[in-house]
Amino acid sequence: MSTETAAGSASGLCPAGIDPYHPGALVDPYPFYRRLRSRGPATYVPGRGIWLVSHYEHAAAVLRDYRAFVSGQGAGYTRVPDHGYRYPLIDNDPPEHTRARRSVQNLFGRAAIDELRPGVRAAAVDLVEAAATAGEIDAVTALALPLPDRTIRLLTGIQPPDGATMATWGDAVGQLGAADLDPEMVRIATESLEWLIAEGVPALPPYCMGRTIMEHGGDNGGLEDGRERLMMLDSIWLAGIDSSSSSLGNAISAFADFPQQWDMIRANPGLIPNAVEEVLRFDAPFRSFYRRTVAETDIGGVPIPADSDVCVLLGAANRDPDRFTDPDRLDVTRADAKSHLSFGTSIHLCIGAPVARLELTELITALAARVRRFERIGDAVRAPNQAMRKYASLPVRLVTD
Repeated sequence: MSTETAAGSASGLCPAGIDPYHPGALVDPYPFYRRLRSRGPATYVPGRGIWLVSHYEHAAAVLRDYRAFVSGQGAGYTRVPDHGYRYPLIDNDPPEHTRARRSVQNLFGRAAIDELRPGVRAAAVDLVEAAATAGEIDAVTALALPLPDRTIRLLTGIQPPDGATMATWGDAVGQLGAADLDPEMVRIATESLEWLIAEGVPALPPYCMGRTIMEHGGDNGGLEDGRERLMMLDSIWLAGIDSSSSSLGNAISAFADFPQQWDMIRANPGLIPNAVEEVLRFDAPFRSFYRRTVAETDIGGVPIPADSDVCVLLGAANRDPDRFTDPDRLDVTRADAKSHLSFGTSIHLCIGAPVARLELTELITALAARVRRFERIGDAVRAPNQAMRKYASLPVRLVTD
């Protein structure tokens, strides 16, 4: 298995044994999740002031009960007023959330994804060919970052200054809900928004998702003029980069650790759609989604006070042995892989999930056609990101036929 280190550390505010943001838990959270599940349906973390939910049954129940566990104060550790950013889809409750989601849902429908597919496929083939030719690569910079960059340009019409800047902006936006919020992340996120207003939107091509949102309020005109339209486009643009790059890096790492599963995919490409779901289950890109209680309630019989911060640990739920057989093993034939909670569920199911699945599908397909196996050639480095589980560096050798 892999040897991983952290690129940084979080400040400790409570005992490491129950702190999901302790550096050790960020690098390798799964031993922590196993211990946490043994504590029961919900665990209170003093110092952080949050309730952790790690069992699949209770995690799914919290995410589905959008009336008792609300999103309007933010879906991250940091509440919306604390960082000043409200994204229409993840930081709203019905009816505002319903209106906002309906305004863009057709832009992520089957027809839209089918139109996007050829461009994503061409980008994946191009990137894989270059990586296979190089042989030894950092999978993050060679594959996991550039494919979402190209995809999001095709999807939204936004043409950012360069891929590195895009990655920095996406990382900052992803960390706005972090437990130990760095003011520098707020500054960088603000910088990206200012660029979008001053340069990104004016340079949009005539017909694209970006113009549909900014000029028409979405597919049905439901978005309010001004900031709501801007924040919708901003969230689709930058969140799409960070979550997808996390998933792609995690997938390559998983296949490096489970070469027999990669062999199965190469022998039977028909397994790729299910393999996509399994790598998402095995290592979820989002670490958690937060909800807040509107009144006193309970989680699995554990009383939860009103106005509590409830942290649903997606990776813990996806590795719950009460839900998934042998959960710590990657199995591309797993019949219930698609039951994972990596994109949430119910009304807040990630609207960009079809795009993320498309990127994974096309990258795995292109790699399967060129790469026999992945060999680690150095220590992988996990990014110290408290919101996303992703790599800062993933050095591998691509062994071709």
